[in-house]
Amino acid sequence: MKARLFNNLLLFSLFGITLGFFGVLYEGVVYGPKFLDTSIERMLFWKSFTSVISPIPFYIPWDPLAAVIALTLFFITSKQQVLIKKQLKWASIFQIASLVLTFYILFQINFKQSFGNLEKYAAEIPFKVILFNILSICRISFAAIAMSFAFKAYIQTQKVQI
Repeated sequence: MKARLFNNLLLFSLFGITLGFFGVLYEGVVYGPKFLDTSIERMLFWKSFTSVISPIPFYIPWDPLAAVIALTLFFITSKQQVLIKKQLKWASIFQIASLVLTFYILFQINFKQSFGNLEKYAAEIPFKVILFNILSICRISFAAIAMSFAFKAYIQTQKVQI
């Protein structure tokens, strides 16, 4: 693969990882603490809020696509470029871990809370809200580490070219 194409793909992956990081950071810092009020009025507010404002553009398709590209770049990087390959490996691992937590949060917590029957899930919601906040801290950390490794890999590719 040509160096320019490799760099552009790595930059796109870095962009996607960064977009995902700021999406989960915003959700964890802004939404997470506000979810702690599990009154029915607050739950109805969040349900109507998410019917108008969707967080999906932060997750689909950029975040998973960035992980796929980072993983692909890891596999096609030659073994001679040890540092870049190592950084891409860790960026891929942490990005995939962040995505796994994100999809768990989306499907097991957010969809039930925002689109499900609130009366049906009323008993689960307080536990799920605490779980959301704990998992948000983990996925923010994973996304930040992935972004850091992807950025280091990009910087390293720039050094190699010079």
